[in-house]
Amino acid sequence: MTENIIESFYLSPLLREIKPEFLQALGQIAVKKLIKKDTPLFMQDQKAEGFYLICSGTVKVFRIGNDGREQTIHIFRTGETVGEVPVFQGTDYPACATALAKSELIYFPRNKFMLLGRQQPELLLNMLAILSQRLRKFVELIDDLTLKDVTSRLAKYIIKNKTRKDDSQIVLEQSKTSLASRLGTIPATLSRTLKKLQDLKIIEVDKNLIKIIDEETLERIADGEKAI
Repeated sequence: MTENIIESFYLSPLLREIKPEFLQALGQIAVKKLIKKDTPLFMQDQKAEGFYLICSGTVKVFRIGNDGREQTIHIFRTGETVGEVPVFQGTDYPACATALAKSELIYFPRNKFMLLGRQQPELLLNMLAILSQRLRKFVELIDDLTLKDVTSRLAKYIIKNKTRKDDSQIVLEQSKTSLASRLGTIPATLSRTLKKLQDLKIIEVDKNLIKIIDEETLERIADGEKAI
């Protein structure tokens, strides 16, 4: 069981460079979990007792405002870690996390991980690098939500989430309600925006599949140019 867990560590940029002897020690404290779709991992303001590595599946992290509205912060996928920031701070989780699909996760208890980190500083340095990259993404998200309209935010999302760089389509892995939350809008506005781009023959929409027809125009809209 431990060997299977250690193999999963190589999915993560955070863990794959760690010395083999410390990977063995990390494997001893890790717990593999199989999570069903829509299962909460942790809740906003809950004490942070550990964090997760995603081996397969998708996890949504989101905040709930005082008015009950939900704002998606980030969608985490295979190889990414979730919930590590408050673990290092020794504070509460600042947001909620829920599995968007059936997921295989590895759980690291805070106290045991921090003890190992003191013995292996490279582990903590790797974590710092990952968190710095994530901070850049959050700054970009704030910029999009404050300076760009819904059409631009949607166009940027489609461009960034193509199946492959040379592909012309995107498969939506989340519901339109979740995507609307991610883009800082409501489902009705998202539906109107998708229809608008479709009417302009920039994209085609078929259920959860979006096909890019005019990528050049879509990229200009993603950069802030107004759609007609």
